[in-house]
Amino acid sequence: MNIMLIGYYGYHNIGDDLFVKQLTNYLASKQKVKKNFILGEDNYYEFDSIKVFSFTNNQLSKIKRALILLKSDYIAWGGGSLELDGEPGNLLKLQKLSKLMGKGFGFLGIGLDSVWKEKNSKSKIANIFAKSDYLYLRDNYSYEMALEQLKLKQLPSLGGDLAFLDLTIYEKFFKPLNQSINITNISFSGKKWWGDSRAEFYAKQLMPLIEKYNTTIHLLPGQVVLSGQVGNQRNDNLFHELLKKYLPSTNCQMHSWKEPEYFLEILSSMNFHIGNRLHSIILADILGIPNIGIGSHRSKIFNYIHKTNTLIKERVVDFMEPISMERIMTIFYRYKKPENFILKESSTAKSCLEQIFFS
Repeated sequence: MNIMLIGYYGYHNIGDDLFVKQLTNYLASKQKVKKNFILGEDNYYEFDSIKVFSFTNNQLSKIKRALILLKSDYIAWGGGSLELDGEPGNLLKLQKLSKLMGKGFGFLGIGLDSVWKEKNSKSKIANIFAKSDYLYLRDNYSYEMALEQLKLKQLPSLGGDLAFLDLTIYEKFFKPLNQSINITNISFSGKKWWGDSRAEFYAKQLMPLIEKYNTTIHLLPGQVVLSGQVGNQRNDNLFHELLKKYLPSTNCQMHSWKEPEYFLEILSSMNFHIGNRLHSIILADILGIPNIGIGSHRSKIFNYIHKTNTLIKERVVDFMEPISMERIMTIFYRYKKPENFILKESSTAKSCLEQIFFS
């Protein structure tokens, strides 16, 4: 069996890079899988298995892409929030070609929170899911939306986010519980397109911690652009540079990363985390770091934190909603790593993949 994976790969996004790592490790461990093809924007991934073959989108002519498709038994969009603005022509063409070749086409561990932004594209997008051979969703809201609004060939699967697939990759980053009685280090993950007014606002939320505990603020991007790469507009540190202007220089550190392991290393040394990157919140939970997610009602962060059933009201704040010192300290002292939830996410993620590829 050969499997072709597509997605928002090759952009140095912490969530998508984890999807690549998790899926390729999992598939390579299966005897039935002979080859695993990865298509992405950039090819900086390193793989332990000789079963994995990675290609950049601009490397592939139409003929080469068709040959990979011909060699594959399954074509899968692997993980993330599926954001389909306008008419998703390329995805429709790929699905149609897959069908003509008799290949299985579908989606793994996705969220539908951002799917229908464009009303006039709703029917086209719904058609993609309706014609898919498998649809594995990562949260309850996406699952309910699929049941209510999509005419599916078969019931979708509901499982954990793909970042939970293999929990052993995080073990070396676990730290002892109750390591500190104060918040001396806090990480913050904003978004690249946020502006100066938002930088000033969130700096004001962080200043009381600095004044009381001499806290160091670690600006930790969920998406980076490394030296020598193009497309700096994809770098979350664009916003972090603005935020840094409103914080004391002695209490602020800017970070970057090349491998997800460095992101995990920094996050694991924190006493608290605040973020608008979903996987910064997911990883904080996996590592047992108390956290707050910034997200509007029914955003992917809102849906995820509700699924954890852990300090739901305290851990979700809307954009530009004040984050009081009292709220932060309440979470800091009351938060407990959601162990059972994490194990269930991992178990159901594996079950969904087993059902799709190996049942």
